[in-house]
Amino acid sequence: MTSPTTSVPVEVLFSRRAHAAICAETLEQHPNETGGILLGRFHQNRWQVLEAIDPGPAAVSTATSFSYDHGYVNHLAAKLARQYRLPLQLVGLWHRHPGSFDQFSVDDDITNRRFARKSSHGALSCLVNLDPQFRLTAYHVPGDLRYQRLPVWIGDALIDGELRQQLDASDLDPEQLGASVLACELQDLFVCRSRAALPLRGPLVAEVGRVLVQLDQLQQWRYALRACGDVLQVALVEHAGPRRQLWEVHGTHDGLITTCVLERCGHGQ
Repeated sequence: MTSPTTSVPVEVLFSRRAHAAICAETLEQHPNETGGILLGRFHQNRWQVLEAIDPGPAAVSTATSFSYDHGYVNHLAAKLARQYRLPLQLVGLWHRHPGSFDQFSVDDDITNRRFARKSSHGALSCLVNLDPQFRLTAYHVPGDLRYQRLPVWIGDALIDGELRQQLDASDLDPEQLGASVLACELQDLFVCRSRAALPLRGPLVAEVGRVLVQLDQLQQWRYALRACGDVLQVALVEHAGPRRQLWEVHGTHDGLITTCVLERCGHGQ
């Protein structure tokens, strides 16, 4: 269990870019409600927000509600998250409330609870008010909805340097790109035989070390493993060749039973 000192945030840090995005969307939709999602990291006991995404061109905003253009939001979130060396995560939401109303509605509670349960750290939920000046109120949302109001600070220098690092040309090194492609191909092989990921059990637990020794001796192959209870799935991609294989290993009291469930040559064949 995560200790309170590492799971309860002490403040919220916004990059200038993220804060400006919230201001711009609020201004554009005034006097209607609007909102969006927040990308960043829970890091050093702080919500650190680097990007804020608007609800999209097909969003519907009224004086009392708004709805997302989900296709746009999901697409843009994935694109922005991958522009950073440490990919950003969905950390929470923001939306405008009319006047000085800075408490969550029943519908807000439902949405906040759903997001909070996706992470051991809970979620971040922010309210924007114009009464008449712009006011941003941030809350930590644990799974039990005991909201905790947090101080908000704005400034790029406040964000941890590791989180602010964006991709550049050096990240397009051919060797790294090749490794990334191989990693994707390995994961794609697991999709061919879908099984629930579960801790290993039964006789296989005692035999897994021997399996790893054998795999490490396969110099021409890269491998990935997925534990599925009494089955160990092994994906194999040939480094400099077209072969792709998916094996399943079962442990018995007499040893191991290995079965090749997929073998193909080339990409997508």
